[in-house]
Amino acid sequence: MLNAELWTQGFIIMIVAMGIVFGFLTVLVFAMQIMTKCIMFINKIWPEKVEETKQKTKTTTNDESEIALAIAVARAKG
Repeated sequence: MLNAELWTQGFIIMIVAMGIVFGFLTVLVFAMQIMTKCIMFINKIWPEKVEETKQKTKTTTNDESEIALAIAVARAKG
């Protein structure tokens, strides 16, 4: 009899705890959605400044020409 009571109490505690966790996570999701909407509203009023960066143009060289140059230098030193 004692064993059945312990199992029943264990299941009740488990269900209550799972309900509390589920409730907390639900509140957390709604709070995050509300904060997202608030941040979007604030961003419309005071938008962040975006710095424009100039990209450097990199000249691409042919890999084969670099290899040929390295071979020529190695032969010349050779």
